[in-house]
Amino acid sequence: MEPESQAAPASVVELNPFLGRVFGVDIADPVVLRTFADRVDLIFRHARTGVLVHILVATVTAYSMDVGDNTRDVWTWGAVMVALGLLRSAAIELYLRGYAGLTNPVRALIVFYVIIGITGLCWGAGGAFVLPNESARQVFFIMMLSGTAAGTVTTLAPFYSAQILALCTSLLPLMLRFALDGSEEEAIMAAALVLFMAAMFATGRNTHLAVVSSLRLRLENVDLLDSLRRKSEELDATSRAKTRFLAAASHDLRQPLHALRLQAESLAVSVAAGTRARTIIDRIGLSVDAMERLLNSLLDISKLDADVVKPQMVEFRADTLLDALRQEFGAQASAAGCDLRFLRRGDWLESDPTLIETILRNLVGNAIRHAPGAKILVGCRRFGDAVCILVADTGPGIAPEYVDRVFEEFFQTGNPERDRDKGLGLGLSIVSRVATLLDLRMEFSSVPGRGTRFIFIVPPPPAPREVTQPSAPMPASRSLAGIAGSAVWIVDDDESGRLALADVVAQWGCETSAAASADELLSVGLAAPDFVIADYRLREQTTGVEAIGAIRAHFGDASLPAVIVTGDTAPERLRELAASGVHVLHKPVQLGRLRSIMANLMVRVE
Repeated sequence: MEPESQAAPASVVELNPFLGRVFGVDIADPVVLRTFADRVDLIFRHARTGVLVHILVATVTAYSMDVGDNTRDVWTWGAVMVALGLLRSAAIELYLRGYAGLTNPVRALIVFYVIIGITGLCWGAGGAFVLPNESARQVFFIMMLSGTAAGTVTTLAPFYSAQILALCTSLLPLMLRFALDGSEEEAIMAAALVLFMAAMFATGRNTHLAVVSSLRLRLENVDLLDSLRRKSEELDATSRAKTRFLAAASHDLRQPLHALRLQAESLAVSVAAGTRARTIIDRIGLSVDAMERLLNSLLDISKLDADVVKPQMVEFRADTLLDALRQEFGAQASAAGCDLRFLRRGDWLESDPTLIETILRNLVGNAIRHAPGAKILVGCRRFGDAVCILVADTGPGIAPEYVDRVFEEFFQTGNPERDRDKGLGLGLSIVSRVATLLDLRMEFSSVPGRGTRFIFIVPPPPAPREVTQPSAPMPASRSLAGIAGSAVWIVDDDESGRLALADVVAQWGCETSAAASADELLSVGLAAPDFVIADYRLREQTTGVEAIGAIRAHFGDASLPAVIVTGDTAPERLRELAASGVHVLHKPVQLGRLRSIMANLMVRVE
């Protein structure tokens, strides 16, 4: 029997030992005390439906006993029974409406026990003193009383002592009358009532245990849900703390790394080729590249956590994507002794090419780092109407016990010394998240000693397009002329980064003006710039977005090309930047990319 009330379990109810024995409650059991209020609520709600039945049964029973000269006694008894039914109804309604006198579950149950005790005594008095001696009327009375008793067992199931009280007060007087009258027929009736009472006690106990067990189970489920909720909140808090830590660490590391890259680039331009200094500069560049890869992995995770990565679905050719990877990883694979091959096809795909490239870049980079000297195949194959993108290598593979963990953040096999050249263990986590974001079907398999294979099923465009011959590979480099002679303003409150960036941009043939704030540049009275580069975090709680807005407003040019440079990867900051509409570059900035963006944005304006 399931409880009807869906209210949350009440707090522990205090009971003294005497009332605990009266109600049949083990006051030493904390679970019993916690479910006490629910049991009281349940008994009141169940009793509500039986009030009308009680009044009808009492009326019909009184009518059946009205014979001869006992009319006054019978209808007095009937009136008392009806009044008790109405009293019970009033008590139930007051309880359900939250009457102050019955809000305490102990007091409410005492009132209920008094009412059912008096009602039971009235049933017993009717059987002992009012019921006529005619067998037919006695049988009818027993039928009415038995039906009422059976219903009472169900209604009073939350408290076994209430069942005992109701059964004993209503049945015992009639049983004693039949037993003391001495006739054989009435003795049989008394024996039948004894058996009926015993059956009701057994049934009532089973029903009571079922209700109590149901309430206990519900309480345990609520406790379990509360525990799971707390654990979930703790995990969410831990995840948010981790994200904030990664974002803060990423920002604090990117700032000096950005300045280091700019200064190394500036120094490289001014140092003659072939000198020992050039070798040192190249080594600095390699270290910066390694740190940049690690920080970019953190940035990718932060972007995915911040939910700012929104797929831009377009149609594109698979071979153009593979060409970009060939150019990026060709030299790196050769240096590692890897045989990197690309299976180029002219299939058309519909997805986000940038995110697909992110997946492939992580997989190819992983293969080169963890499988030196291996054969690596990257390519496309037909898979029914779709195209599968494949990345496979003949490296050492992954042990079976680690297969289920390789997509966890920061998990790595074979790198106990945490060699930074082997990454942070974020690559496959990024791959899994991006594949889920793009709704790609991913298949992954790895055999120790034989290699690892990843397959991604990418849907074709809605309108089938003819598979053409692969296009010619893209040229290795492209001229970025067009920014020389441009006036570039740089806003950055970090002096080392500001001066280093100004030196580099000046070496590109630009006229640079740099300051810690937009107000400083505007106060000098310079002509309008052609391009603005602003750091995001500036002094006095201002931002690069605000600085760019002030410069644009000053010159009345809302389309003035600009870019934000930041080392901030906090999820909320990424969302703000995405909403600003200004192009964003994350530190340490790849200078070739900055030149390309400057050229493209200024060309669009022209």
